[in-house]
Amino acid sequence: MNKQDIISYIKEVHFGYLATVDEKYQPRVRPIAIHNVYNDHLYFFTFGHTRKVQELKNNPYVEIVWSNLSELSQVRIGGTVTLETSKKIKNQFKEDNPMVTQMLTPEIKHLFQLYKFQPEKVEVAVGLVPYEETDW
Repeated sequence: MNKQDIISYIKEVHFGYLATVDEKYQPRVRPIAIHNVYNDHLYFFTFGHTRKVQELKNNPYVEIVWSNLSELSQVRIGGTVTLETSKKIKNQFKEDNPMVTQMLTPEIKHLFQLYKFQPEKVEVAVGLVPYEETDW
């Protein structure tokens, strides 16, 4: 798979599994909607009161995996996350994800946090084969 194939795959699968570690170095994995790509970065949002916010502050290196069970395929990407501060990107993300905007009621919209994920290592497996590293 090339970069465009990987982006198409991510957009089709829509949800990935974000792996972080907590303060005791215990792995933590949770599903997240991560399918928006702007300027070669992937974006996801969370609410500021979730456990992952502190985990990302303590260790910004994460791994995300997307899988498609029907074709026994996976895309695994390791990289770093940073909090996005650009109002333009935040507004674009909300515009592209109307469900997020609906969730952001006046009482909780201050908790919205958008993260930018910079891919550093990309691995792909299609079928029951070992992962192959590829370029982002």
